[in-house]
Amino acid sequence: MKKVEQKIANFFGGISDDSRKVTASEFQMAKHFDIFSHPNRLTPYRSLEADMNDGSTSTGMKQYAVKDFLYPSASGKLYGLGKTAGGLTKIVQKADATSGNWTLPASSEGNGAVQNGCLVEYKDYAWGFQGTTQVFKWGLLSGTPSITNSAGTVGTITSVAQGLIAKDDNLYLPYNNKVARVVANGTVTDAVLTLPTNFKITSLSNFGNYLAIACAPISTFNGTSKVFLWNLTSPDVQEALDWGEGELRVLETIEGTLVGITDRYMNNASGAGKGSMIIQVYAGGAPQIVKEVFTQALSGKTMPISKALKNNRVFWSAKIMTNSAGTTYNEGIWSFGRKNVNYVNALSLDIIDENVSTSGIQGFGTAANFFYIAHSADGSIDKTDDTAAYTFTSIYETQILDAGDVDVDKGLDSLKVSYRALATGESVTARYRIDGATSWTLIGTDSTVGSVSRTFVNIESSGADFAGGKEFEFRLESLGGAEITGYKPKFTVYSAPS
Repeated sequence: MKKVEQKIANFFGGISDDSRKVTASEFQMAKHFDIFSHPNRLTPYRSLEADMNDGSTSTGMKQYAVKDFLYPSASGKLYGLGKTAGGLTKIVQKADATSGNWTLPASSEGNGAVQNGCLVEYKDYAWGFQGTTQVFKWGLLSGTPSITNSAGTVGTITSVAQGLIAKDDNLYLPYNNKVARVVANGTVTDAVLTLPTNFKITSLSNFGNYLAIACAPISTFNGTSKVFLWNLTSPDVQEALDWGEGELRVLETIEGTLVGITDRYMNNASGAGKGSMIIQVYAGGAPQIVKEVFTQALSGKTMPISKALKNNRVFWSAKIMTNSAGTTYNEGIWSFGRKNVNYVNALSLDIIDENVSTSGIQGFGTAANFFYIAHSADGSIDKTDDTAAYTFTSIYETQILDAGDVDVDKGLDSLKVSYRALATGESVTARYRIDGATSWTLIGTDSTVGSVSRTFVNIESSGADFAGGKEFEFRLESLGGAEITGYKPKFTVYSAPS
């Protein structure tokens, strides 16, 4: 027999392509950890708190079912797009995105049914769609806003996506398979570009001199998605990129490269129980798949088209089932990108919200480093806590470790976990499982103030030795804000029989 130890002190590689991949910086899953700011440690994010006070009651915002958020440059306020009791457009606001209650401004109710999916700032107004044909605007945002119910009209609306200001300083508003243009004086021109009728627009992104337009097939049961590149002036697109099978939901540009997030049969029977979330990139040539995360059961939930571009990364929300029964899942705000050119692009489940019900996330937005999440299909809104609170459990799950030889038995001698010196209220918990087990066995917890590591040599609650096996996985949990800097298991590897 021989002794083998494996030391991991880097986390910048993100979620791996395969749980058995031998890697020094990737992992099976990290939830609610920042792996980007400090690539050699796992830094927990603050927890989220309920933000549903409309100035009258603590849950009053639920009635407005806000799903879209806007943090404009003109006012510094945060706005939300929801609906009245009758289902008409309703804009709500917060004077301070970091704290305080929501308020219900005057002249903020439209006369058409709300069309969630588009709320964008342009020339001191918030723009969006409502009813069956209307483009509304609400402003001036720098003054006392009021709504203009029909700033323009378009064709009959069946779907919308978030608008975008392009390089020509005009606003482009996508709906169905068409793009409307708004110029500086507020004139709306419908259908400046019309795409094939078997597509719906889901996302826009600036891409060099072009507007990149993500399109998904109208029927999610059949067809491939496309990205069209348009120069903003021609009656037709300049290029059509085949983005592959599935529904392309999010498109954004990072470091001059298009990044697209596709829902490939995650929420319908065509997946035959094996859907996936796909991350593809394009910088010329053909789009390339760089990550694919499989779901073990169909969730029955769509992937919202909400997105954010922050800190050299694209953020979106998704729900990935982790068992075939559909009872456990990884859901939250995912991100893809990198700290800088010295690192690889990585995928991570950045933000989780422990308050979300099984109904999931309906949309999200950001205000600087604050996240706002609409969830649970009941109008609930959570936001990043404005105090340094870390009540959510941040979780890291290692790769499958076999000490270099999967075929032989081995024993776990110890597991050393290292962290920044623990402060009051911080703790780190270690668990393990062996040979494909579905449940985790608690090893122990360190909450000693000032402690920088703990070497676990057995099951601390009972003193029992670790079980032996061929493949080991470890789960590290942080509570209270503890930063994990590394871990090192030591194994005894037994010789294979001759």
